[in-house]
Amino acid sequence: METTTTERRRLFATEKVGGRAVYRLQAATVAAGILLVLYYRATRVPAAGEGRAAWLGMAAAELWFAVYWVITQSVRWCPVRRRTFKNRLAERYKENLPGVDVFVCTADPHAEPPSLVISTILSVMAYNYPSEKISVYLSDDGGSILTFYALWEASMFAKKWLPFCRRYNIEPRSPAAYFSESEGHHNLCSPKEWSFIKNLYEEMRERIDSAVMSGKIPEEIKLKHKGFDEWNSEMTSKNHQPIVQVLIDGKSQNAVDDDGNVLPTLVYMAREKSPQYHHNFKAGALNALIRVSALISDSPVILNVDCDMYSNNSDSIRDALCFFLDEEMSHKIGFVQYPQNYNNMTKNNIYGNSLNVINHVEMRGLDSAGGCLYIGTGCFHRREILCGKKFSKDYKEDWGRGIKERGHENIDEIEEKAKSLATCTYELRTQWGNEIGVKYGCPVEDVITGLAIHCRGWESVYMEPQRAAFVGVAPATLAQTILQHKRWSEGNFTIFLSKHNTFLFGHGKISLQLQMGYCIYGLWAANSLPTIYYVMIPALGLVKGTPLFPEIMSPWATPFIYVFFVKTLYGLYEALLSGDTLKGWWNGQRMWMVKSITSYLYGFIDTIRKCVGMSKMSFEVTAKVSGHDEAKRYEQEILEFGSSSPEYVIIATVALLNFVCLVGGLSQIMAGVWNMPWNVFLPQAILCGMIVIINMPIYEAMFLRKDNGRIPTAVTLASIGFTTTAAIGEGEYGRQGGVQIPFQAATVAAGKLLVLYYRATHMPAGGEGRAAWVGMEAAEVMYTVGRPVVCPVRRRTFKDRLAERLPTFKQLFTTISLNTFNMSFGACMKKKLDIFVCTADPHSEPPSLVISTVVSVMAYNYPSKKLRVYLSDDGGSILTFYALWEASVYNIEPRPPAAYFVESEGHHNLCTPKEWSFIKILIDGKSQNVVDDDGNVLPSLVYMAREKRPQYHHNFKSWAMNALICNNPIILNVDCDMYSNNSDSIREMGHKIGFVQYPQNYNNMTKNNIYGNSLLVLNEADIYEIEEKAKSLATCTCEHRTQWGNEIEIKYGCTKIIFTELAINCRGWESVYINPQRAALLGVGPATLAQKILQRKRWGHPSIPRDYEFMGYTLRICIILYEALLSGDTLKGCWNGQRMWMVRRITSYLYDLIDTIRKLLGLSKMTFAVTAKVILCGMIVITSIPIYEAMFLRKDKGRIPSSVTLASLGFASQDYDLEL
Repeated sequence: METTTTERRRLFATEKVGGRAVYRLQAATVAAGILLVLYYRATRVPAAGEGRAAWLGMAAAELWFAVYWVITQSVRWCPVRRRTFKNRLAERYKENLPGVDVFVCTADPHAEPPSLVISTILSVMAYNYPSEKISVYLSDDGGSILTFYALWEASMFAKKWLPFCRRYNIEPRSPAAYFSESEGHHNLCSPKEWSFIKNLYEEMRERIDSAVMSGKIPEEIKLKHKGFDEWNSEMTSKNHQPIVQVLIDGKSQNAVDDDGNVLPTLVYMAREKSPQYHHNFKAGALNALIRVSALISDSPVILNVDCDMYSNNSDSIRDALCFFLDEEMSHKIGFVQYPQNYNNMTKNNIYGNSLNVINHVEMRGLDSAGGCLYIGTGCFHRREILCGKKFSKDYKEDWGRGIKERGHENIDEIEEKAKSLATCTYELRTQWGNEIGVKYGCPVEDVITGLAIHCRGWESVYMEPQRAAFVGVAPATLAQTILQHKRWSEGNFTIFLSKHNTFLFGHGKISLQLQMGYCIYGLWAANSLPTIYYVMIPALGLVKGTPLFPEIMSPWATPFIYVFFVKTLYGLYEALLSGDTLKGWWNGQRMWMVKSITSYLYGFIDTIRKCVGMSKMSFEVTAKVSGHDEAKRYEQEILEFGSSSPEYVIIATVALLNFVCLVGGLSQIMAGVWNMPWNVFLPQAILCGMIVIINMPIYEAMFLRKDNGRIPTAVTLASIGFTTTAAIGEGEYGRQGGVQIPFQAATVAAGKLLVLYYRATHMPAGGEGRAAWVGMEAAEVMYTVGRPVVCPVRRRTFKDRLAERLPTFKQLFTTISLNTFNMSFGACMKKKLDIFVCTADPHSEPPSLVISTVVSVMAYNYPSKKLRVYLSDDGGSILTFYALWEASVYNIEPRPPAAYFVESEGHHNLCTPKEWSFIKILIDGKSQNVVDDDGNVLPSLVYMAREKRPQYHHNFKSWAMNALICNNPIILNVDCDMYSNNSDSIREMGHKIGFVQYPQNYNNMTKNNIYGNSLLVLNEADIYEIEEKAKSLATCTCEHRTQWGNEIEIKYGCTKIIFTELAINCRGWESVYINPQRAALLGVGPATLAQKILQRKRWGHPSIPRDYEFMGYTLRICIILYEALLSGDTLKGCWNGQRMWMVRRITSYLYDLIDTIRKLLGLSKMTFAVTAKVILCGMIVITSIPIYEAMFLRKDKGRIPSSVTLASLGFASQDYDLEL
């Protein structure tokens, strides 16, 4: 019975939140998992090397996250909720309630519109509380006449609004919120009265907004109140005298509304501002309000709210008084804090501003620890405690002071006295801002003030009524959100690093649980560094082959997976329990990352700079308004960027880096680049993939969106640059000077995926453009799948070691499998080398050119008696063969006489002028001697013209090669125009190697490669990438009713011998590609466009397609140019190559596609066209003439014929007419 009586007397109740047993079980298991993770990190540190630093960094980040997780559990261990009994308060105190002073602060009429401010003012004037006991004070730190005018308008409108609110007991009592929520719903009152009040409010708002837009107050308005005389033309927001104006004097008999009820007191204050004095931001304004209100009303309870935080519950004062007036517990309570809610939140909380988890979980946990935070708005204080009073068990509050009696003082005298309390010099040499009032020296003056109150022995309570007490305006753009959280994190971190650190300042004064609770927010800024590390380093490790997590199948992966998933699922549970949606929780995760890498990072840096004296504290007001387009995108839940801010560069770089590293890392894993199992990198790939998924709106803003809120191009380019710098690595190949293939492939692959995503998600509806769009998508899919994923290498030989091991150079590798033949060194020394040269037409391939090639290979720096040179002449033409023995004597390079005499004209330092001239005559003499003039044996030289009959298919070059096959273990085959340029190029060996391929080089290239024939990039960069495709011209013959051309030697049925090369590889042999510093073989490239098109048609398709897609435009072009210049091409040559890339695809490869399909359908047979090698005089005029010049400007014989030009115009006009 006693307990029941006690409960009846109590004005509030405290209830524990349920479900703690389940929570503590999951917390214990997560703690165990964290300990296992830390143990794994400590016991598996790699040896000194590339991955050690990254591993230690991951360990440090995880240690930090573990410590921070423990801190966050302090507010989840035993949260409580409060419940008040307002009916008991009314029964006990009736109308004998204390007075309440309400403080509202504003600073900038442009960032905080006056129409918004007065809506808040009107809402707190209309509390369900005796009006004579309410005094409302507005502090205008901007000293703007516009704000004063708006307040004067509100004082007039209040005479209509307050009676309306009381008469119908409406909620909310902010006119802006009420009329926006109740549009068309006015059941409590007559439509006529509702419309009348609404029209009055809208007319007032229009007058205020008009004045703000014009920046001027109508002169007739200024005559209606003496307060307008306080302003003059010399006043600025940072330099003005103190202004105090009582707009409604609640003590005056004239201060009544239309129903005759007393109006609340309404006061405007603009404290003095001077450049010589620091004004201490909002804290200074609140302290000035404390002094001014003590002179005018001196109420024992103070409520402070932000100017955008209107009253949403008219009973909030009575709820707060239930704590202050409770007989048993009130003497401990210093302030009552209400949650911070917003009315402009989107359904899915796009910017993570709802604070639902903080309000419903963390603040309740802090309440159970003895004191929730003072968050600067929606808080009821005892005046004496706010002014520095320490806790005492014997303390008794004088609640009956109410409105202070003024005696004979009139309002003008009160205003003049109040001005002296709001001057810049009043606080000099006092304890204001230190021991009295709100604390100075911190951007979050509210938190440090609340901490000081707690450390003086007072407790606080957190009240969360069913109907939100206060509702404000959340930041509606990403920039506003970042700014707000930057200020919050900077202020809280400043407290943590100051003498007010909760573990130091609060030691012995507040509980350890509360100390840890304050640190949750004090360490927001410090969270930035480990977060940045965790979202970047694993991604870079993925693309560089550095594993940072245990294998996915390892038992040690279990604690990582468990901690991650359980912690994530519990966070989701808290969010859903607090009122978030699933998508809202997901958006919150994105914003947690965004704020960590921007707001908290900036807050961390600025705090450190202030601590070392490099900067001073500043205070930036978060804008409460946004443009029409911004507001529309906010309602549609589209992220707002729009400006080229540095924080956007960080966001875009992190998102793009993870995308590129994920694509590049997976590509290299699939290609087997890293000598480790794929599951080693799976945890990193999952982490990187989740970051990519969560950043999808960032990618859309970078590449897909076209509105003004997208990420600017400058930011996108900057992020690409930073991503390039971060992701490009110095691997083994890179250190040798090669192209950074893995990174460029990853970036281009990322761009391709974005292109395909764009095509798939932006397909036009059925209509004219749909078919073209689908065709473009199909083409881009083809380009996307066309590039192989490989690991590039470079080969280097050591011929000096070969000379030491086999002085006579007779130990050479064989193509015979070691399973059936194990060759001894002695056997190797007996092996011979056969060289095959093929020609077909003495008119297209002049005998003088063929002979130059034959003589060059006869002159190899190799024992002549081991060389046999075979010439296959498919044209059956009589050719003369000579050996070039002097070249071997003098070690001349190159070895073909034609090339040597052209290159060495006037430069014959290795031989005497007499010998040089004699050699030239001798080569032309067509000698038939078996030995040379030194008596050395000449290489064997064989001429062959295979039989040809009309009734038998001769299988082109393949049959010619097969006819040349002999028993020597090594075969070299060269085209008749591809002479030997390096006499040491045959010295290679290996037990697994089936063939060795040298690059195809030309000696007749123009400087700028007009027809794109040089193959420099193909040889220098791309062949390295497709080494498994790079095949030598292996040879064998095919005979009737045999397997020749099928299972034996060169394959038939294709104009290219790539089938033969593939068959060799499929039989288990490997091949290598060697590109020595001095080109091994040189030939003659096509010298006309027609020859080039014919050659490329026969070849069928280049090894690697070049594509310029979307994000890859800039980066891909730069990489192609880099590859070309690195390979020895010129800038103009690269440009010509790109032109020929287009020309080949619309001619050579088109013809090849058509012919191949016709052959497959049996409509035609295979043909072989010989590429002409003869240079026709006058065919090349200028190497860089564009196509349009050839069509319309040139007059020479090499121009595009008029018939072709007219035909192309006809086709073009026909296509255009069809489109129209």
